[in-house]
This record gives sequence, structure tokens and C-alpha cells, in this order.
Amino acid sequence: MRVLMYNNKRIAIAKILVGNITRIFEILPNNVQILNVKCWEQVVFATVLALKSFERGTNKAKTIRGEILLRVSGTLQIKDAINLVGAKRGENFIVAFGENAERDLAEVLLKIGAKELQFTNCEKEKVKESFEQVALVDVL
Repeated sequence: MRVLMYNNKRIAIAKILVGNITRIFEILPNNVQILNVKCWEQVVFATVLALKSFERGTNKAKTIRGEILLRVSGTLQIKDAINLVGAKRGENFIVAFGENAERDLAEVLLKIGAKELQFTNCEKEKVKESFEQVALVDVL
């Protein structure tokens, strides 16, 4: 698990191996999102921009979790975003945000019994492309 700070807000992220995803959505709290993407950096950047959009009132989704999903996918339709980057069986990233982000993430990981995997950084060019996609939601 990695923990980062944005504007005095904590963001905790883990790379996990998921077997059965159906049970996960029943127990995810409002401050936790799970995504199927290659780069952890993309998830953190999308989370920061989602938090900023709610602070500024420029959010497109009704929830921060939904905003993260839209931003990572680069689309404005939740249904499309779920199909593109929603949790899938296998490797996923799970992110928690807020005052108790680490604790909340640790609790979810315990409940779902997901195996935590080691982080690897994406290539700079891949990260740049993913950041552009995340920022795209602001101009759509």
C-alpha cells in the first residue's frame, strides 16, 4: 500500500489480485474505488482531479467514486467507464481517499481477502498518455 497526500487529504492505493468481483461492490465504502488499469499513477492522478473537481463544483459525476471512474476512463458515461476500467477478475488497483484512507483501505482488503501485489512504475510515456486521458474529462 502506498499513501500520498493532496491538500491535507490522504490517498491510499494498493495493487491487488481479485478473484470474485461481485462481492466487492457490496462492501466498498463511499471513499473507496477499484479500477482495472495498468498504471497506479493514473489512479492517483484521477483521484486528485476528482477531489479537486468536487472542491470547485466542476464535477461531472454525483460521487467522488464516480468521478474517479469517469476520469480514469476518459468518458462521461458511467456505463461506458465501468466497461472500460471497472474492476475485473485479476489485477486491479484499489484507492481510498479521506482522513482515514489507510485504515479504510486496510479494512476493505481484509474483508475481500484480496492478495496485495507489488507496485511497479509505468513507463514515463505511458503515464503521460494516461494523464492526458484523465484530464480529458475537464474539456468534454
